Amino acid sequence: MEEQFGYQTEQVESQVQDTNTQQEPAQEIPATTQDDFIEVKYNKENMRISRDEAPAYIQKGLNYDKVSQRATEYEKHLDRVAKLAGYQSHEDMLRQLDQIEKQQQEQEYRQAGLDPNVLNKYLEQHPDIQYARELKAKQEADEKFRNEANELFSEFPDLKANEIPKEVWVLKEQKGLSLLDAYLRVSYKNLGQQKEQEALQKLQSNAQASTGSLGGGDVQHNTSVKDMPKADFEALLRKVKNGEVQSL
Repeated sequence: MEEQFGYQTEQVESQVQDTNTQQEPAQEIPATTQDDFIEVKYNKENMRISRDEAPAYIQKGLNYDKVSQRATEYEKHLDRVAKLAGYQSHEDMLRQLDQIEKQQQEQEYRQAGLDPNVLNKYLEQHPDIQYARELKAKQEADEKFRNEANELFSEFPDLKANEIPKEVWVLKEQKGLSLLDAYLRVSYKNLGQQKEQEALQKLQSNAQASTGSLGGGDVQHNTSVKDMPKADFEALLRKVKNGEVQSL
């Protein structure tokens, strides 16, 4: 009896050993390293993409040039069609088509016994229509801002967004200028104020100067700068700002 029990025990242990032998070792997940990624700049921001994804992105970039070129060719063909049809451009032709479709739609409303003006008024006040228009307006505003931002950073690649003075945003809103135009105006104004301040500092440092010629310029005076006539002072200030007077 004991011998039979011992034989069965040996049999079970043998089966367990065979099962362990047949199991495959678990595969180790390769660790991700810095070399597995490539850092690229997109929309003025740095982003990391894996090397496995890089070929797909590169192919998309190459295809974009072809798509853009093809779209330009299509626009030229549309312009040719539009001019043959008597329109100035394909945009003009599309506007006319929109107008024709609108007139046809109004005609269909009348034939169905509906007043187009009443229906349009109802649609204007419909919440879904209003939301769609607000969403479209926001998308257009976002697209316009992105284009203006790209234009600005293309002209000033080293400029950071947080370095744009507050006066730029105020001028942009008040005058309806593009971001680049507002930035240039504020920068030009600040540069003029800086030069004027430097000129004033030079004049103030010579407030107790002796009588005679100032800096070798054409303006002559017989008193200190603080007692000069207004016309002579402004003439001297212009010369200093323009660099005609190097020293006082």
